[in-house]
Amino acid sequence: MRLTASRRVLGGGVLAGVVIVVACLAALLSGPVSVPGTPSATGAADLARSALGQLGGLGDVRLRGSLTTESGVDLAIDVVALSGGRTTATVSDGAGGAATFLAVRDRVVVNANSAWWLNTVPVYAQSLSDTWVHATDDMGFPVGMLTALSGARLREVVDGSSWTARPTVYVDGTRAFALSAHGSPWTIYLSSENSLLLGIGGPLAGMGDRLRKAQTGGAYSSGLVSTTAVDDPCRERANKTVTDAGEKVASAPEPPPVPAAGHGPDLSIDIVATGTCMTASCPTPVAVVNSGDEAATGMLSVTATSGGGGVLPFTVAPGQRSEQVFQVVNPAYTCTQSCTRPYDVSAFAQVTTIAGGDLDTGRRLYDKGVDPNRPVPGRPEVAGPDVNSVIDRLITPGPAVAGFARAAAPDDPAVERVIDLVQKSGDARLLSLLRTLARHPAIAVADGQPSPVIDIARSAVRGKGAERLAARQQLALLADLAQQPGRSPNSLSAQTGLVTDTFGKRVYSIASVTNPDDRDRRVHTAADEALKRFATVETTGLAKTLVLDFGDAFPAYGQVQRKVLVDQLSLLRVDGRSLADLLGGGTDTPVVDELMVANKFTRDSVPGGRYVFTRDDLTAFLHRRPADIPRTKPAGKDLVFTEPNVHHMAEGDPYDAADPGKQNTGGHLAGAGGPGKTEFPAAWTLDDVKAALAQVADQGRTVDSQGNLTTQPRADRNHMNAPVWSWRYLGTATVKGITVEIDMYVYSDGTFRNAYPALRAGGPNRIVDRDRVHVAKSATLNDTTLFKNPDNPPANPQLNGARTLPPRYDRATDTWRYPALDATGKPAVDQAGQPVTYVTDNAGVRTPTSPIPVAGCP
Repeated sequence: MRLTASRRVLGGGVLAGVVIVVACLAALLSGPVSVPGTPSATGAADLARSALGQLGGLGDVRLRGSLTTESGVDLAIDVVALSGGRTTATVSDGAGGAATFLAVRDRVVVNANSAWWLNTVPVYAQSLSDTWVHATDDMGFPVGMLTALSGARLREVVDGSSWTARPTVYVDGTRAFALSAHGSPWTIYLSSENSLLLGIGGPLAGMGDRLRKAQTGGAYSSGLVSTTAVDDPCRERANKTVTDAGEKVASAPEPPPVPAAGHGPDLSIDIVATGTCMTASCPTPVAVVNSGDEAATGMLSVTATSGGGGVLPFTVAPGQRSEQVFQVVNPAYTCTQSCTRPYDVSAFAQVTTIAGGDLDTGRRLYDKGVDPNRPVPGRPEVAGPDVNSVIDRLITPGPAVAGFARAAAPDDPAVERVIDLVQKSGDARLLSLLRTLARHPAIAVADGQPSPVIDIARSAVRGKGAERLAARQQLALLADLAQQPGRSPNSLSAQTGLVTDTFGKRVYSIASVTNPDDRDRRVHTAADEALKRFATVETTGLAKTLVLDFGDAFPAYGQVQRKVLVDQLSLLRVDGRSLADLLGGGTDTPVVDELMVANKFTRDSVPGGRYVFTRDDLTAFLHRRPADIPRTKPAGKDLVFTEPNVHHMAEGDPYDAADPGKQNTGGHLAGAGGPGKTEFPAAWTLDDVKAALAQVADQGRTVDSQGNLTTQPRADRNHMNAPVWSWRYLGTATVKGITVEIDMYVYSDGTFRNAYPALRAGGPNRIVDRDRVHVAKSATLNDTTLFKNPDNPPANPQLNGARTLPPRYDRATDTWRYPALDATGKPAVDQAGQPVTYVTDNAGVRTPTSPIPVAGCP
């Protein structure tokens, strides 16, 4: 018989610590904007004294926003540092990874999910998932800085002399001064409107020298952070987090040593020849030899071409061998005369404490020349069941999945390419996305070809600037789509910059911009190239979606909320051409059906990570106001009801989670509950309201902003900031026997914008409010009532800081209703899947039947 055995053990390497670049947090700045009145040196010193005084007075400090890793990955963070030496930090990586860090005096511990570990130290993904352990800077976050975040300490390191002040503007429009001391790396930002401290910038990570034993920021660059006091809910959350962790903070163990080159188990297989076999089964001794410096525990798998073999557990100490005997079938046993028949025996050993117990995957990798115990040469920490699964699935060509029949040869260059990708994906925090996407049945793979995910992921980890950002966006989009319920197999295909979704009947083209230099031209060029890309694929029967992704370093678009973003895009001009010209192809009809925009704020705050603009939105964006003033007013038959405008009138504008303090929601159907809004009769449906609006338009009575009759339209802008001509109609309509005077706004092309029951002195409407219905009780509610909601919700509702949508007034019960949000910003649901809504009275006191608010830290 012939015995053969093969083995490949890949070299190890030291763990390269994940390097974090402290970047823009909650109080991010746009590019400098000229502000008149730069202070003198004396004035700058006075401002600095004020800012330093406020900074030093912050006993508790809260930081919110993002940190950017060396590889350009944004980590969303929320840090609360209390004066008693307790600090909590919740961190997520945008790819499913989440971790909670606790610092109590000089000790920092961490509890992270498997995706976090997979994206930082993959070998920990199985052993440390959802477990408290002692934290170090090698775990994907600069933990040292958590022990030095106090107002007094910040003032101490920021203080200086010879101050100068530079005017700037925050992205939310706050005018500010950037204050710097001579020779200092620090900058303080102070509001020029009310002299309130806004934030500081400088080598924040260098403040953690007590733990890192370094006197500088090391590999961590400067950061810009908001410096706000900690409110009661946040203080309560921080204290509760530490209390709930209890003894675990003090007793959390040290993590297992990170595997390093030249250390750990080093296994080889020795199949011992036994001479001629004359029995039906041949005893075959197989030894696992450990020439490494750590013990190994796992499973030994033996197969023979004649049959037999099996799987047995093993444990082998450093420098030792462990031998076991397997029975394999003797192919010559059935011979009726003397004969010799060769057979092959092969064996492979898998260290289950590293590679897990999936021997099928391990064996496939082994057969392709990949050591499942250390699959990435030079990076022994990039190992584990998930790493092996990603490599195995990406190496296997399409389209067959079951059994992975067409294995790549050991010398196939695809093997080395995938291993290189997996190594770099760990640095780029993409392994958790690859775990989702590798060989996902929804993603089509051409017969005999590698998964398209490979090339996209390579661009995401090796590309520069916009190319890398676009590829990350494409991977995130693919992951979102692939995980949709009911998704059909092979319904997603991808190539550079494009995703085609035959299940959702849509094709996406992705453009990204990261460099703010010559910003408008870069945006225009990126959008133009993405639009042209649609012509490279079959789009018949598919809606077209353009995706624009702006990097955080692109302030004008990358660090703004929805309304500001729309204004910026509407004003974009390159060589006399606007973005509207591009999106309309020179016409007033959009060449795409949808626009998605991603930036820092959407990634941090908006469910789904993108703003979505519909075809109606784009049509409004393309509108061009005629130079000549129109003379003909739209009549009832001319009214055009678009979804965004109808929704604004009926229910209110969509909530922008990135701009919670600036919601102008609208909402005028009965029961909408918008603060200060008048509502149509409850007897009127939306169709009834539209019929009433047609009556008002047919009357043709238009007024100016003061309510005086006029035949002249006014120069206006629509909700997408496009210039329009508009008329304000004021007239009465009778529907279902109910007569209402209505204020209505209509653009010159007949597009309806908004309408509501008129609220004017001397008018015919008899509008009742809360005081009359629920306080004086001089009026009652019925289907004909015109009602005006209270102007403002309770100033201090008893919600324990819970995250909610803006409240709505319930006129029937005289209460305010606050739809709850979960930790991700999505509507919260109870165990039965029903929406959770907190309820208070008009004074803000929670009602007895309201769910108990979950303590929040908004």
